[in-house]
Amino acid sequence: MHLNEIISSLSRQAPPEATTTFQSDISFQYILFPKHMTEAQQLKCFDHTLGSKKTLQLVFCAKMGIPDGSSLVQMCIVKVAQNIDVLERKVLNLPVSLLKDLMPHLNVYYLDRIETAAATKGISTSVIWAKIWRDLDQTWRWRAKSAPPNQDWKQRCLERLFHMVMFTQVRRGGSYLSNLSDSSILSMTVKHVRVLSLHTSTKNICRLASRDLRPILSTLEKGVTSLKLLDAKALFKHGRKYVLFVLHRLLDHGSVREVVLRRNPDSSFLSWLMSRRRGPQGGLSVSTAPETSQADGHRSVVDDGELEEPSAKRLALDMEENPEVLCSEFSSFSSSADHCPEGQIHSLDFEVSKCEILTTVSHILPTWLCLRTLHLHSDWLIHEEEMSVLVESLRRLFLNPGCSLTDISISHICGHTHLISVLRACPTLLSLSLEICPPADRNAWRHQPHFTENKVLCLEKLSVKSTGPMTVKCFLPALTWAPKLNSLHMTGIHLSRQFFHTLAGSNPLLKVLKLEDINLADYHQEILHFLEYSVLEELSLKDCRLLDKCTVKKDFLVPFVEALKGISSLQSLMLAQNRLATSAIEIANLFSGCNPSKITKLDLSSNFILPAELLEFAQLLETFRPVQRLTLDLRFNPLDRDPEVKGQALRKLIPYCNILTDDWDSRSTMADHVSVM
Repeated sequence: MHLNEIISSLSRQAPPEATTTFQSDISFQYILFPKHMTEAQQLKCFDHTLGSKKTLQLVFCAKMGIPDGSSLVQMCIVKVAQNIDVLERKVLNLPVSLLKDLMPHLNVYYLDRIETAAATKGISTSVIWAKIWRDLDQTWRWRAKSAPPNQDWKQRCLERLFHMVMFTQVRRGGSYLSNLSDSSILSMTVKHVRVLSLHTSTKNICRLASRDLRPILSTLEKGVTSLKLLDAKALFKHGRKYVLFVLHRLLDHGSVREVVLRRNPDSSFLSWLMSRRRGPQGGLSVSTAPETSQADGHRSVVDDGELEEPSAKRLALDMEENPEVLCSEFSSFSSSADHCPEGQIHSLDFEVSKCEILTTVSHILPTWLCLRTLHLHSDWLIHEEEMSVLVESLRRLFLNPGCSLTDISISHICGHTHLISVLRACPTLLSLSLEICPPADRNAWRHQPHFTENKVLCLEKLSVKSTGPMTVKCFLPALTWAPKLNSLHMTGIHLSRQFFHTLAGSNPLLKVLKLEDINLADYHQEILHFLEYSVLEELSLKDCRLLDKCTVKKDFLVPFVEALKGISSLQSLMLAQNRLATSAIEIANLFSGCNPSKITKLDLSSNFILPAELLEFAQLLETFRPVQRLTLDLRFNPLDRDPEVKGQALRKLIPYCNILTDDWDSRSTMADHVSVM
């Protein structure tokens, strides 16, 4: 039989997509290899055939007398992927199955370029980008909580690739980087950088100021909105002028509005950073009325006028570090006659390493009208006096009608009185998060300040974490005067019966309630009463010892489940670390009856659920058949005790659940004990 006859015969046996009509410069060719040929010889023959054509041919290979030709087919697909530049314009003509086979072998450049064409054929590239991300991030571990459903994997991949090529080194093992130079990777990925992280690699950061990379810097100016300086001190050990120039371009000429500083930023750089990026400076309107001290009732009078700026020595800029002088020196961007624009910082997130830095921020705050978010992470205890200075600065800022600050987060505060103090100083604040460390000396507790009569807060989100004994009465007034509160997160707080009654009566819009490391064993009736009037969308009771005092656990769990079913808005229920064990079976009743729950996320992790109990839970779910697919978190349960029963349970759950599980070995550690503590 002649070769053409063989090809014709194979064409009649080919899959339907192989008979698709292509434009004249793309054709199918079947190559019949003799039985005795090795794969190396076949590949050499294939290379010769492909190389002899002026245009790319899609090759379907059939091997007579050899059971499995899949490896050879993969060789063909890889070869085609490496020559995709010839095929790119014709990609819309490819069969869906063939396009799906090709895409995992494309480099990021062509994967990006054919994305639109693939989408028109109903093919998403998201899975491929997610796979590339897992290869790029060596510390990556799959956790649904850290991977939002709408995660833009492509943007994350290309942003990470830019940083790896620009500042570190990139491994060349993956096909997604084949045939790509460093410069081509930078040119392609820079358009996708939204968060720019500058590490201690000063030499590579200085390269951004060079003539060769000025187009890259110009693109960064347009796209980067968040700037992270992970070691500000180390950045300025060498090439300080170049680094400041790059920062000036990003902050003043660019789109950066969020700045994150880590690892001990010094006060001189902080002053440089904030010196001209506070937005329009409106006149401060400061009340001359004496302010009652938040601490002990003593009076302290605040003078009229502007808050005194830090000393001239601290704020004085070296002329060589003046932004306009820097821009003039690197004249390809602007001439010496040009006046550089002044940027604005809307969000500042930084670590406080010493009192001097906190003082610098406190001095500047009252005139920082464009600031919207302020997060201070302290690696040392912020004492009463230092916190009082900060609170006073916040009070002066909020007295100005031009104040934009709506979100404050402060950690490692000494003393429980500052929650009310901050809220009194910032009545229009929308979000507040505090981590409070009670003083070692119990006699150091100070008198709790009070709200003035008819005080109404704008607060919508409140998070309070205590690392020591703290009772809820310290901030019940804040709940009473926050009718718009829709999210409350508390950790390590001692509750009272009044707490849930306050939530039910004063916070009717509450949608998210997260309680962690809080003993709820004595508040069952209060919980049920609160749930009766609730419009919650998310309820998280983590490590709350829910059943510790139950003689008969059903006595609480049955009405608890019924109360949850009555909340039509509830989407997420998290009950991790509550020693549910066998009682977890009762939770399945959420989906029973004529009024089943509509939740789509259920967290039962770390509850000492054994395989037999999970199987019974699964059988109930199989009977009830939840209307909406459920994300079920079963991690850190000793399901390894009986793999066969575990497998049965998971198979029953799969039709109704997206299951989060793990290979946790409950026998090799004391994790069993920890999970039920």
